[in-house]
Amino acid sequence: MKLFHLLFIITLTTIHAFSQNQGNIWYFGDQAGLDFNNGAPIAITDGQTYNDSETAHSEGTTVICDNTGSLLFYSNGEKVWNGNHEIMPNGDGLLGNLSSTQTLIVPQPGSSQLYYLFTTDGFFESNLENGLRYSVIDICLDNGNGDVMDNKKNILITEKVAEKLTAVRHSNGIDYWVITHKYNSDAFHAYLLSSEGIVDSVITRIGSIHKDYCPGSTAKEKAALGQLKASPDGSKLVCVNGQGCKNISELFDFDQTTGIVTNVLDLQTDILAIGLYGASFSPDNSKLYISSWVNSDKVYQYDLSLGIPETIVNSKTIVGDHSGGPWFMGMQLGPDGKIYIAIRNQNSIAVIDNPNAAGTSCNLMDDAISLDGKSCSLALPNFIDFYDYSNTSVDCTTGTKVVLPSIALNIYPNPFTEVTTIELNNLNIETPTLMMYDNHGKVVKIIHNIKGGKLELNRQNLPDGLYLVQLKSNAQILTTKKLLLH
Repeated sequence: MKLFHLLFIITLTTIHAFSQNQGNIWYFGDQAGLDFNNGAPIAITDGQTYNDSETAHSEGTTVICDNTGSLLFYSNGEKVWNGNHEIMPNGDGLLGNLSSTQTLIVPQPGSSQLYYLFTTDGFFESNLENGLRYSVIDICLDNGNGDVMDNKKNILITEKVAEKLTAVRHSNGIDYWVITHKYNSDAFHAYLLSSEGIVDSVITRIGSIHKDYCPGSTAKEKAALGQLKASPDGSKLVCVNGQGCKNISELFDFDQTTGIVTNVLDLQTDILAIGLYGASFSPDNSKLYISSWVNSDKVYQYDLSLGIPETIVNSKTIVGDHSGGPWFMGMQLGPDGKIYIAIRNQNSIAVIDNPNAAGTSCNLMDDAISLDGKSCSLALPNFIDFYDYSNTSVDCTTGTKVVLPSIALNIYPNPFTEVTTIELNNLNIETPTLMMYDNHGKVVKIIHNIKGGKLELNRQNLPDGLYLVQLKSNAQILTTKKLLLH
């Protein structure tokens, strides 16, 4: 057994989200884009997402870079463009919808070459008939530009889901839970994505029924719209949507080992608004933000820090107000630890500059980021929450699939107060290195040429907070695990 101590002191005035650069490029709306590779976002206009009509536009886009921040590909649910902004040879005719709230790219665990693109259908355009599907992209096809694999395109997972998708790393630090919500149902579906593909599904019936019609109404309502998000530590989910008779905004606990959703809390966000749409957690998991639209046009903050249901509901604070429009819509935590907010059909977006701060101290800044003449729509790109990606740079020159070893990295207890144990199993690789990062993305510890077995970590002077532990070999990330000190 090897004993090591981590010696450093940081001041947690603003805790920034950790990023491995896979979310550094954003494309959304009508040819709008942002580049975070130099830190602060810079508007870019080379993207191919588009508005198809006044009501159908690239709403729920998704993008993926490698771990250097180089663009690999992006999608609006109907098409997938490669890093040269060309539609992949097999990248048209996806059965998602450009007007769906959320699509999502998830790297296949154990591979730096294969990616799952999950799509949901549109409510108003197709009545959700195409359901939740996935297509597998092999980034080494088409001379390294990527292509959708012929026999793995538009594979149906489940029928008729709401326009909602998020993903959380499994507690084993390797696999992912891909989570959605069934329509006309109270069921969450969590699908386990491993190196073998989708290997398990867990259904939890909890919370409100997301339904087509309100009692006594003949009009289509908007219960399918709105975001599903996970907290950075993966322990909570928030689900919001709009209905004419009831606005749903509910907070849940999520078990990263079992995929089960528990402990629903009705947040009672805004009964006057026609709909709720955007949601995001702060980087330190202590705050939750929700946006309302039509008749309200506000951004609300909840304080989750005490964990008491009544206290959480009563902490609701208005931190942004657009009464009369334009509407606050989708939210996305950026790789810089700030929360960005789509403003419907505008040439700029808003930003919550300090989302860990309570109340208006979070500093919501309107029209903060110019889109250089391009326009946003209703949403921003959807990413794996907290940018917890496993893919790295890809070398396709050999023409063979790059497969990373499946290695279990377990930390227990986690969270911990004084001492915890890091356990490494199946460690049969060359030059293994264990690295630890703080919430600024700064490397705070490197251990070279480690052996399998157990390492004991003594807290010593570490401040409270969320950290990231990674096992690497020859610069490739083999597995990642979050570590919480409290």
